Amino acid sequence: MFQPLAKITGYLFGFLIATVLVVFTTAYLIINTQPINLAQAQATIEPPAPPVELTEVQKEGKSLFNTNCASCHKLYKKAVGPALAGVADKYEREWLYKWIKNSAALIASGNAQAVAVYNEYGQANMNAFPQLSNEDIDKILEYTSVPKS
Repeated sequence: MFQPLAKITGYLFGFLIATVLVVFTTAYLIINTQPINLAQAQATIEPPAPPVELTEVQKEGKSLFNTNCASCHKLYKKAVGPALAGVADKYEREWLYKWIKNSAALIASGNAQAVAVYNEYGQANMNAFPQLSNEDIDKILEYTSVPKS
């Protein structure tokens, strides 16, 4: 006799809980949501910075970078290897020539800076690029000096 009454009570209790949840969720969203002022929102959006115009040397450097470096490096974030933006400010040019052309030989020579970089990146070997001339490397380094836009 009481089973149908228990079922009805159970359904009513479930409905009551669901209704309370909907009411409180709606009230929370109304209280905590700020109205959008479209004119103000549009005024605060900054236009994107114009793209940086590359010099001819930087364009050549970008091409060399994409061909030789981009599989392991990005300009502004770490990938397999470190981000290369500003690398020319961090290391001496002659050291960079040796490192890029044959990092393994530089490490094997006991060069402290080379060993430190090697250890910092989990002793991952960098590809050797003996085909790159110092002028090619200079172009790549010029490209790595381009500010982030």
